[in-house]
Amino acid sequence: MSEKESIENNTPQESPDSVIRDIAHEFQVILDSVEGESNFTHDRFLRFAFADPERMAELLTLFSRHNPTLKAFLDTIDLSTLHGASENFSSDKHVGYSDLVFEAQIKDGGTAALYVGIIAEHKSSEDSEVMKQISEYYHHLYLERKKDVPVVAFIVYNGENDWNPLSETHYAEYPEFYHDIGYPFKVEFLDVGHAIDDKELKDFSPFTLVALTAMKYIWNAEQFSATFREAAMRLLKWQNTDKGRDFIKQALSYFLWKWPYKRGNLKMDRPEIVANKGYETFAEHFVNVGIEKGAKQEREKSEAEIAARDSRREDYLRSQNIPEDVIAAMRAIK
Repeated sequence: MSEKESIENNTPQESPDSVIRDIAHEFQVILDSVEGESNFTHDRFLRFAFADPERMAELLTLFSRHNPTLKAFLDTIDLSTLHGASENFSSDKHVGYSDLVFEAQIKDGGTAALYVGIIAEHKSSEDSEVMKQISEYYHHLYLERKKDVPVVAFIVYNGENDWNPLSETHYAEYPEFYHDIGYPFKVEFLDVGHAIDDKELKDFSPFTLVALTAMKYIWNAEQFSATFREAAMRLLKWQNTDKGRDFIKQALSYFLWKWPYKRGNLKMDRPEIVANKGYETFAEHFVNVGIEKGAKQEREKSEAEIAARDSRREDYLRSQNIPEDVIAAMRAIK
C-alpha cells in the first residue's frame, strides 16, 4: 500500500474543532523543537525528502504531466520497482556520492531483467558546470563499475531565478558542427520553483506536498510561511505520527537555515496569519467560546424572565376566577 493510500484509509474521525486545535498545538510544538542554528541546506533537504522511492515516483509523475519526454520515459519503466542504488547511499541518509541515485526495471524486460539508472542532481542556483558534474557521477557510478545500462539524469532545480540548462548550447564556443555532440545519458530538467501549480500538489501525498511546498517557496519567507502552514496542517490532519511530525520538523529546519530570524512568521496563533484558513487560534477559540457562552446565558436569562412574568399573569388570572381552560388557551396563543 502506498504512502498516500495508507493515509487516506486512516482518515481521522475527530470533530473539526478538536482537529483544528490539536493541529495548531502540534505545529507549534514541532516549531519549538527546531534548534536555533540549522544546517539543513538545499541539498540535504532534497535528499531527506526524496530518497524515499514513493516520493521520488510522485515527483517524476507530477512533472510528466507537462513534459512529454519525461512521460515517455516513465512509460518504459515499472515505477513500483524504483529503489535507491546501494553505491550512492551511506549510513547517513543526508549524504552520498551524488544527490540521489535510483534504479528501476524496464517494463517487459523479460528474463534479462533490464533496468535503467537514474541520477537526480539538485541545484538551487544556476550552474554552468552541472553537465560536467553529472558526467563525473555517471563515470563513477556506472562506467567504473562496468555497468552497461542506460542512464537518465534529472536536474531538480528550485532556484530563485528562471534557468534551464537544457536550453544552453553544448560546446557553444566551437563551430556548429560540434554542437550536437551529446552526453552518454539523457537529461530532464525539473523546475520545482517555477513550473509547479499549487493545486496539482494536493493530488499527491501530504509528505510530497510539504516537501515541494518548502522547496518552491524557500526564497520567499512570507509566501513560504502562509503556504507551508496549510501543507503542514494537511499532513498533520492525515498522519499525526512521529514520521509526519519529523518530516515537518526537517522542512522547518530547512526554512530556518535560509531564514534564521523568521521563526515568528511561522506561528499559527496570530489572527492575521490564520484568517480564512479554516481554523481558530487558541486565543480565538477561547474568545469565541466566551461569546457563545455569554449569548447562551443571555438567552437563558431572558427566557427565565419571560417565564416568571407569564407565571405572575396566570396567578393573577386565577385570582380573578378565570377558568383554567381559558388560561391554557391564552398560554398557547404565545
